[in-house]
Parts: sequence; structure tokens; C-alpha cells
Amino acid sequence: MTVEDKSRVPEFLKMMDELYSTRLEIGIFGDGKGGEAHDKGKPITVLGIATVNEFGLQIKITDKARNYLRAVGMPIKRGTSHINIPERSFIRSGYDDSKGKMMEKGEALLKKVIGLELPVSVFFDALGEYAVGLIQEYLTDIRSPKNHPFTVARKGSSNPLIDTGLLRQSIEYQVVRK
Repeated sequence: MTVEDKSRVPEFLKMMDELYSTRLEIGIFGDGKGGEAHDKGKPITVLGIATVNEFGLQIKITDKARNYLRAVGMPIKRGTSHINIPERSFIRSGYDDSKGKMMEKGEALLKKVIGLELPVSVFFDALGEYAVGLIQEYLTDIRSPKNHPFTVARKGSSNPLIDTGLLRQSIEYQVVRK
């Protein structure tokens, strides 16, 4: 008599361990996929552009900054001490806006993982690609706060977060294992 063990418990335990020791991160990592953008030949990292737009920035107007802005065609009034770049959160707000869709997709995929029909790695890749797509869509749809008229004239577009498409294409996911 031969006893054959058809239990999938070891496979299930391995899957559970892999699930609990892995996480998904969405964002712009390093300098993003496209490397650098350029402003009058000076490199500006995609991560820098993302950070400024995600959180906003108040720039102190020094004489050097005032002279630079005047030289590029944007004279600043004498009493102006700061320029404010408003927050245009696309990662945090994009996640908040799409969280329900992400959860639904994650739950559907997770059922397949738990049923041992889908590898954990495929689960994280599929969910990562889906989440990136939703956040890119959110970024593309942002219309407010509007760009300053000088910025619109300079880049030729009124979409606040789309210029060359570099910021949008730099949103990615990474699967991190402990």
C-alpha cells in the first residue's frame, strides 16, 4: 500500500510567508525613469519636480532670483518677498482617490493567490501596474491649482503637471521583500 500526500499545506505556508514578507511601493524612485528634465540647460531631477508639486514650495526672492526671473521675462514686483508654488499632490491624492479601486483589484487577485492559482510575484506585479496606471490617470486629470500665466506661456500647456510627460512616466512601482 502506498500513501500519497496530496496536501498543499507546505505550498500554502510558503505562499503566506512570501505574502507577509513583501510590500508594494508606488512613487518616483531616484531620478525617475527619464533621468533629468532641463530648464535653460540646467538639470532638474524628476524627483525634485515631483517633490515640489506633491508638497508645494515657497521660494524666497533674493536679488539673484529677482534678476534671473527678470532675465527670463517674468519681472517680480519690488515688494514681493516669496513665490509660492502650490501643492498639487498626485501621489497621495491619487492614492486616496483610487484606493477603493485598488482594494477591489487587490482582493480579486488575492483570492487567486490564496487559492494557489496565482504566484505572489504576479499578484504584486499586477497590482503595482494597476495602481501606477490609476495614479498616472489622476495626475493627467489634475487641473487645479492652475499654472501661473507665465508658466503656461513658457511650456505651452495649461495642464499643471504635464509638460513633456516625464513626470507621469516616472511613476512606477517596486516590490520590496524583507
